[in-house]
Amino acid sequence: TLTHPLDTVRLRLALPNTPYHGMVNAVVTISSKEGLFALYKGLAPTLVGIAPYAALNFSTYDLLKTWTYSNGGVKQSPVTNIGIGAMAGTLASTVCYPLDTVRRRMQMPGQTYSGQADALVQIFRKEGVRGFFRGWAANTLKVVPQNSIRFVTYEFLKSLLGVKKAKTDT
Repeated sequence: TLTHPLDTVRLRLALPNTPYHGMVNAVVTISSKEGLFALYKGLAPTLVGIAPYAALNFSTYDLLKTWTYSNGGVKQSPVTNIGIGAMAGTLASTVCYPLDTVRRRMQMPGQTYSGQADALVQIFRKEGVRGFFRGWAANTLKVVPQNSIRFVTYEFLKSLLGVKKAKTDT
């Protein structure tokens, strides 16, 4: 919640022909012209999307890891975990991507959504389901290595710290 205004400013600064001359100028201009709450546009879909993304990402990783290593034919390795992490991240980000689209659209200047539900309805009416997935491929190219590294690091740190395997771990 505290860093959400930075996300809004980042998006606005990345727009073509942005009227802002840096981060501080963007914060001051947005706050004075649109009000302080304009910096928090899109916060609701961000908060709504965090828990499902994390839950789906970790549960998918755990399920894929169990499925891959349970028969004993494949020994756990960082290379295999890279692939498992990539698949888990792709699934989780794909399922949650519509909320990310809503968040970004709400943050853009000139958008007049009355809230998250209104944005969902308007995007669907004007663009159909495809409207929720614009930019998905580029996002996936970012998520795959990011999530792969996250889970390989996670496994490495578990091993390094001697974290014992629980009954629910794979």
